[in-house]
Amino acid sequence: MNITIYRRHNADCPQKADRYHPRCGCPLWFQFVWKNGKTVYDGKKLNYQNKWSAETRSWSEAQSRAKELEKNLQALAEGKTVRQKGVTAEDAIREWLEFRSKNGLSNTKADLMGRKLIEWCGNNEILLLTAITTDRAIKFRMSLPFRTGDSSSLSVHWAVVTGFFNWCVGMGYIDKSPIPNARQYPQFAIRYNKKEVVPPTKKQIEKVLATAAGRVRLLCQLMRESAMALVDAQKFGMSMADAQKFGLSKPERRPAVEDGTLIRGNRTKTNERYRVRISSSLAKQLDALGSPAFPGTYREWRERLYKVFLQAGVKMTPHGFRHFRISEWLAQGVSVADVSKWVGTSEEEIRKTYEHWIKEAEDRLDEVQKQAWLAQGLDENGNQKKQKYQ
Repeated sequence: MNITIYRRHNADCPQKADRYHPRCGCPLWFQFVWKNGKTVYDGKKLNYQNKWSAETRSWSEAQSRAKELEKNLQALAEGKTVRQKGVTAEDAIREWLEFRSKNGLSNTKADLMGRKLIEWCGNNEILLLTAITTDRAIKFRMSLPFRTGDSSSLSVHWAVVTGFFNWCVGMGYIDKSPIPNARQYPQFAIRYNKKEVVPPTKKQIEKVLATAAGRVRLLCQLMRESAMALVDAQKFGMSMADAQKFGLSKPERRPAVEDGTLIRGNRTKTNERYRVRISSSLAKQLDALGSPAFPGTYREWRERLYKVFLQAGVKMTPHGFRHFRISEWLAQGVSVADVSKWVGTSEEEIRKTYEHWIKEAEDRLDEVQKQAWLAQGLDENGNQKKQKYQ
């Protein structure tokens, strides 16, 4: 077994003509031929021609690792057992999803990111979890299709992947997460400019309600009146048996209806409590639907809503109902504290997200401005006071 050590020079390296330069500092790699059929070693697939990162830039350290690798590969070729510690990435992801499910956590994004990581590992011939190094983790991030710039999509989904590796550390499967700490290494932070929330207009909401029919219309009306997110509104009217049938990890968190019009529950996204009333006319229509009011999955109802938006010619998302109702209440002068209890979002978050819709804040600023003018000797409109002549 002959393992060749060589350098992959950076584009600006002055020594790039010499792939065996001992001290230039560019990454070192191993190259070798494996003639004993396809197999796996240390989480990597062995093909006939192999080029592996030495995971060091030190020539002496690379030589030491090459000797150890040569020894283990020789033993593997002779049919001897070579100890390879660790679990596969796929097995770890499956355990993680099961752990989350049993602890009442939503697996929508976790399942998506788990499948993407498994697919990426397969395409890059990575088997063991320990083979996912920092450079590979960042390359996986770069392969993700989520938008950045003005979207938080990549940041949100990458946080799920970070959570997976932190869980693996806690389980003892890896010694350290391969994802660099963005506070310590700010160059790895995911930056984006969060868009200002612009709720749909009243005319757009009315157009959607006029286009929708049957259960879809009632679901839209429920979100319009209560400001519930789709993931919560779709669970309305579910019995405990319904919730278990449709695979809800925490059936007791489904919206519970009291005295016909009062809805209590815990938000699926944050587990924060909310308490809100709907009109009695809507409550009667929903009650007539039976249990569950909106059978099926979240994704199915989301698709139905988007079809209605398309038919109505309105560009919005299901969350637009929530944004509209919250901004409507605030513009009507309802206090932030009350809205917070109705929708299950902290007062701080409401002020930050909907600040320009808060009437009480607008009124207070107007009053402060008026008092400032009066203190300057002007009238309450900022004009010079007319002189009184005797």
